[in-house]
Amino acid sequence: MSEGDNKGQGAGSPMEMGFGMAKKMMAQMGKGGPNPMAMMQKMMGQMAEGGQAPPPMMQMCMGMCAEMLTAIRRTTDMAAFASPELHNLFSDWLGTMEDQAIRHLQEKGATDVTDLAEALGIGEESAAYLLAHLAKHGKITLRAEPA
Repeated sequence: MSEGDNKGQGAGSPMEMGFGMAKKMMAQMGKGGPNPMAMMQKMMGQMAEGGQAPPPMMQMCMGMCAEMLTAIRRTTDMAAFASPELHNLFSDWLGTMEDQAIRHLQEKGATDVTDLAEALGIGEESAAYLLAHLAKHGKITLRAEPA
């Protein structure tokens, strides 16, 4: 990292520094650079060598950035293999799950994500996606309440 690069990271709030680092990480990932965690560790090490200790907020932001970059990379990798046939299979599966979810709601009435996931034999994240998808398309209404 050049002196000019380090100067740009040292200026501003921890959030601005985190955004600056995230931009560099994204640029390096696009060039086939190292994984996000390795890049973060390198950048934070360079800050420490320069006498700068990353503030706790920045460390937290960098952890979140690493998670986001990993998710983006995984999604991109999966999208590269998503052929038209796989898209069709997913659409068919989603249609089947929609029908089963609506039937479950008609039989049981109001439900939560955990109950729907168990009833359909899917994970809670998939059930939450399914409910959001149904609500987005006007097939159900969602209600939120404190946990």
